Amino acid sequence: METMNKYLSKLCEISKKPERLVVGMMSGTALDGLDVALCKIKGHGKDSNIEVLEFDTCEYSEEQRTRLRLIQSKELTNTQELTMLNSELGFWYAEKVLKLITRWGIETSEVDLIASHGQTVYHAPAESEDNIHTTLQMVDGDHIAQRSGIITVSDFRQKHTAVGGEGAPMAGIFDELFFRDDTQNRMLLNLGGIANFSWLPSRNSGANILATDTGPANTLINEAMQTYFHMPYDEGGKVAATGNIHSELVKYVLLEPYFRKSFPKTTGQEDFQLSYIEQLMEGHRIELEPADLVATLTAITSQSIARAVDELVGDQSFDCYVSGGGSYNQTLMNDLNDRISQAKFKPFKELGMHPDAKEAAMMAFFGNELVAGEGFPIPGVTEEKVHLGKISLPG
Repeated sequence: METMNKYLSKLCEISKKPERLVVGMMSGTALDGLDVALCKIKGHGKDSNIEVLEFDTCEYSEEQRTRLRLIQSKELTNTQELTMLNSELGFWYAEKVLKLITRWGIETSEVDLIASHGQTVYHAPAESEDNIHTTLQMVDGDHIAQRSGIITVSDFRQKHTAVGGEGAPMAGIFDELFFRDDTQNRMLLNLGGIANFSWLPSRNSGANILATDTGPANTLINEAMQTYFHMPYDEGGKVAATGNIHSELVKYVLLEPYFRKSFPKTTGQEDFQLSYIEQLMEGHRIELEPADLVATLTAITSQSIARAVDELVGDQSFDCYVSGGGSYNQTLMNDLNDRISQAKFKPFKELGMHPDAKEAAMMAFFGNELVAGEGFPIPGVTEEKVHLGKISLPG
């Protein structure tokens, strides 16, 4: 008598359910911590409906942040430390999920899937057609599955690069399905470590959507705050508000190669690190007080986003919904309001989802699609239907 791995059998059962309970997890390059969203997902693909039932953020400890900073976006790194964190964080993620679902009054057996983005340690889109795009996210799915006892889907960006994409941004797929409007142009702007947006022209317009990175969002600001103020980020943009913007330094940064690439494009902290800014300052004999540096880095973020919007959207009017840690930086948001006059900025919650939960919910969606969906084309990459992610079984 033929037998099947009990978890494969369970996976088949999960795929046939009319709705699934999925825990989505996301940790961004800003190293704020682990966002965890408990989602109820009905159906799949264009017929899917997603509801965020619960959400929380589990902050990294200072020790974890320090260890991650030493290996993230570095050309040379400690492979032993990378390997250790890959496993250690897998157990840590699992333990956080188990504690949260217990607090939320959910039995482990009720959760169908965990969908984990992992922690990006290096992102390297190809510089020429002769090379392949590559990206690396750690936090091992097998460790999450084994410790939690829940089937885990992880490593979503690898298939994106395997079929010719740059591995980012992936939000366009999710945003089009759940947030595109029939009559109103929309932009969903995410201000994480790196800034990216999904341009969603109204369905009635017949125009195509576009998703792209624009450059740094919080990554340079956070690094400057940690270096000069011993604070993780500029809360509310208060430090930037006290500083003076060095317009020449802004100009020099915006002349860098990344900003001359055509859209859509992607980037990471590999391109935007404080050491790179300091080299520019040294080369141009610029000396800045720490608050002036933070103000200038904030201006680099807002001006690079505004330039991308002007180039891709022109004078079309649209509603703009902002998520990510940068949405709480009032100095940055004020500057974006001033510079992007064609936009009407609206609270993200009006779309029916808490902005902080969006990316974790997106991971839950991708996990659901891998297990129960037919796949989907990747805009600008392939018309063939693609499934993102890898499956890890608990046993």
